Amino acid sequence: MTSIVEKELVHAPLASADRLLQAFFAAHPAPEGAGAHIVLRAGEATQPAIVRLERVHRPEDMTPRYAIHWEAESGGPYPDFDGELNVEADEDYNAFWFVLNGSYEPPGGVAGQLFDAAIGHRIARATARGLLSQMRVETEALFATQETTKRDAVRNIPISKG
Repeated sequence: MTSIVEKELVHAPLASADRLLQAFFAAHPAPEGAGAHIVLRAGEATQPAIVRLERVHRPEDMTPRYAIHWEAESGGPYPDFDGELNVEADEDYNAFWFVLNGSYEPPGGVAGQLFDAAIGHRIARATARGLLSQMRVETEALFATQETTKRDAVRNIPISKG
């Protein structure tokens, strides 16, 4: 097993993290209905994948925690990833971190392990960073759109003169 730990800072309130993350996954429905269809990227390389997210909660959790799994949509010589996606508070609660922590088994036996040791692990880490970056960009954009809509609605409230 090869482990990966990556994190990405999201500029949106911690209190919005779960709602924004759910919206991200809803915006990428999988063809079969289970999970999300997301194109994973590592540099110029792309691979369509099915990503499944399941909320897990422990009594001590103060922020959202999810089990995450992804696999190449078409199968092939790509590893499946299993781990956790956690939301962690930033210093002032106006931002939060997506923290991905998990592992994969390089396919292909000994040859796959050698490939993983040489360059596969770097590709896998870049893929994880790419997913977190995509999640950050889309959740920040959604939050900004929602805030603009709220501001515009408040500006258009008629003020009665009594």
